[in-house]
Amino acid sequence: MKYYKLAETEEKFAELIWQKEPIGSGDLVKLSEKEMNWKKSTTYTVLKKLCEKGIFQNENTVVSSLITRDKYYANQSIRFVEDTFGGSLPKFLTA
Repeated sequence: MKYYKLAETEEKFAELIWQKEPIGSGDLVKLSEKEMNWKKSTTYTVLKKLCEKGIFQNENTVVSSLITRDKYYANQSIRFVEDTFGGSLPKFLTA
């Protein structure tokens, strides 16, 4: 399973996309400006990074996800248990 690691601001931006997808890139710029106080260039820079990570795609100016929100957070949970408890679910539950 591929591991996706996002910074806090990237994750917040990803949430905007997941909530509104599919969303036109122009509408995403407006939404990012309103919700995150970002400029157009910032939105496109972060979007490009998330597309390169394989989480989203921007085709014909329409942004949509390549992995679902649920899959992303399930991946984060698995990674947490692996990193913190050596992959042992019983150790995790005991803690």
